[in-house]
Amino acid sequence: MLRRKISTIYTVTKQARRGTSSMTNGMILPPNKWELHDPFLMCAEDWFRHPGGFDLHPHRGFETVTIVFDGLLRHQDSKGNSGIIGPSEVQWTTTGRGLLHKEVPADKETNVHLMQLWLNLPREQKLIEASYQDLTKDVIPTREVKISNKASSSKDDEELAASIRVISGTSGDIKGPAKNVIPVKALDISILKPNFTLEEPIPANYNMFIYILEGDGSFGDNNTKLQSGNVLVSPPLRNDNYNEEESVLKITNEGVNVLRIILFAGKPIREPVVQHGPFVGNEWDDIIRAQKDFYLGKFAGL
Repeated sequence: MLRRKISTIYTVTKQARRGTSSMTNGMILPPNKWELHDPFLMCAEDWFRHPGGFDLHPHRGFETVTIVFDGLLRHQDSKGNSGIIGPSEVQWTTTGRGLLHKEVPADKETNVHLMQLWLNLPREQKLIEASYQDLTKDVIPTREVKISNKASSSKDDEELAASIRVISGTSGDIKGPAKNVIPVKALDISILKPNFTLEEPIPANYNMFIYILEGDGSFGDNNTKLQSGNVLVSPPLRNDNYNEEESVLKITNEGVNVLRIILFAGKPIREPVVQHGPFVGNEWDDIIRAQKDFYLGKFAGL
């Protein structure tokens, strides 16, 4: 089986959002590096409280995947979807042909901490009907990785070494609830035991990135040592879209506490990308059309 290595490393720098004292953010995946991150367009980590957040705004041509780490987030969109999600819950929004939405704190007391990924859509599916998936804790399954307790001969005394919440795709025999337009693997991994090594299969033709939320670890067969706040990218090992060969990523907890990471892996789309503000297309005509449709009121209002 092919073995993954780490090719690119970023560090998230937390900074105040211009014009407000109630929001700070940092870039997990910087924008405008489409070819390096394909199919991932950009990814940000945000912290905000009332009156901060993301008030009513349009989108077209991609998906947003929002994972909440702390606080309560209220979502509403022009398709009539609304809800509140909390820690370890996910909003997966397909903006498709266009929608308006807002994401704000659920009340005046809550402090929200989240990450949001922009996931590209292929040309032929850029203008599909907009849709929304509310992935709450009760629908996200967990894969438990256990090891034997050397001090005991009983199988009942196995220790929990790692816990993997499967948001999308599969881990072991556990399948996540997210419905994908393009194939995506999304995992929330906690390695609980110091010095424990997890080997996670990743399709060889997928691009992959990891964000380290907590702890210290080493990654890939080059044993790249990283810590919380670091981002790592591992490129596809095969360029054939129809190749179903697997690769494996090695992850070791190098600290004394929990190593918690968010892993995303997806099949590259390999198409031109043009992004302007909240709109994504394959060429500038797509952006002009999106702006025109928005100003003509073709994105239904809340």
